[in-house]
Amino acid sequence: MATDGASLKSTSEYVIIANPIAGRGRTQRLAADVAARLRSAGRRVEIRWTQFAGHAQQIANEAVAAGVPTVVACGGDGTVQQVARALAQTDTTLGLAPGGRCDDFARAIGVGSGPGRVAQILLEGTVRRVDLGRVGDRFFCSLAAIGFDAAVSRYVDQMRLPIKGNPAYMYGVFRMLLQYRFVPLRLTGEFGERAGAVFLAAIGNTSTYGGGICISPRARLDDGLLDICLIRGVVSKVRVVRLLPLAMHGRHGTAKEVEFLRTKTLRLESPRPLELWADGEFIGATPLTIEAVPRALKVLAPV
Repeated sequence: MATDGASLKSTSEYVIIANPIAGRGRTQRLAADVAARLRSAGRRVEIRWTQFAGHAQQIANEAVAAGVPTVVACGGDGTVQQVARALAQTDTTLGLAPGGRCDDFARAIGVGSGPGRVAQILLEGTVRRVDLGRVGDRFFCSLAAIGFDAAVSRYVDQMRLPIKGNPAYMYGVFRMLLQYRFVPLRLTGEFGERAGAVFLAAIGNTSTYGGGICISPRARLDDGLLDICLIRGVVSKVRVVRLLPLAMHGRHGTAKEVEFLRTKTLRLESPRPLELWADGEFIGATPLTIEAVPRALKVLAPV
């Protein structure tokens, strides 16, 4: 195992990047278990522990420069996003060892959280070329959200809830419903223009967020498009609660407030800056442009 601050070894076949305190130690145990299985298979593995915000991307940049073939993101969607930024549009392959609150990108790829299955995919998986979303020079993997969902993402991130996945997201939903105010927003893309009061706009590279909520059911990782779920108008709290079970399974498209849109690029504008959150992290504020970047990332997936 590399010591903190040590240089990456170009002879490593895998570098595992993990947060040692994430998941109350779960991620630390997962990284160690996966590394042990890879070493048992005769592979050269190095674990690097993150120490501060943005450190995962820094380590991944070093791994790319050192010529490491596969960099494994061990953690949640935020860790995956940081590593993917460094690996985007390079020949380095991303491996996934999901251990976060939601793990929606790993879910879209088909990678589960068990160390045995993770190691098997790292050893025997197939390399897929998948799209990424991009805002300025920042890439994201799964889904970006503005409006209500951005408020929920901020709440869940700041509160550091002891629960994870969908329960954490749903708890945030009900807490934020008590204080959320609707926002005016203009969206411009290949579909034309939409403007007015918006409850939320979810811009998907993958179909799910929040631990499996199927908000953009038509989204695909390799179609070169952004799939947008737009919920317009002033939606009552009771109506939101009724829509949630439908959204869990991607059946909310029949609701009158919901519209699905597709575009390669999307411009978001508002009278005052509104936060955009992607993969559980703040990524920018309006005005901004989001684009789909086709085949930007190599990732190991089940055969």
